[in-house]
Amino acid sequence: MALASRATSRFITKRSTLERSALDIVMRAGDNGILQTELWKKIGVSSREGSRICVRLEKWGLIRREKFLHEGRWTYKIFSTKPPIKLDSIIGAPCLTCPYYSKCAPGNEISPEKCTWLEEWVLTSEV
Repeated sequence: MALASRATSRFITKRSTLERSALDIVMRAGDNGILQTELWKKIGVSSREGSRICVRLEKWGLIRREKFLHEGRWTYKIFSTKPPIKLDSIIGAPCLTCPYYSKCAPGNEISPEKCTWLEEWVLTSEV
């Protein structure tokens, strides 16, 4: 039983890593998107596994697929539904220079939920 559990968790980890890699590539493709066949090659999977990854990401609302005629064959062009995270969104956050950072964690005495510096930054931030 323990062996089966380990094998399952290893599979899930590999699959989630591939999904994260695929999403990262799609996000970096920006408004131009990326052909599904190019995505498979970049993450090193078969067309079958690539299709499954794209279907899962689409189901979760992270990408959209548009049918696309490429070199006389129908394929899909993949686009991110989420804009890439920009560093600008966290510049000025008090956490980056907080003297209590190493002790801060959800549920602790020092936590993001109780931090007045973080609350003030969120309420006054223009990002």
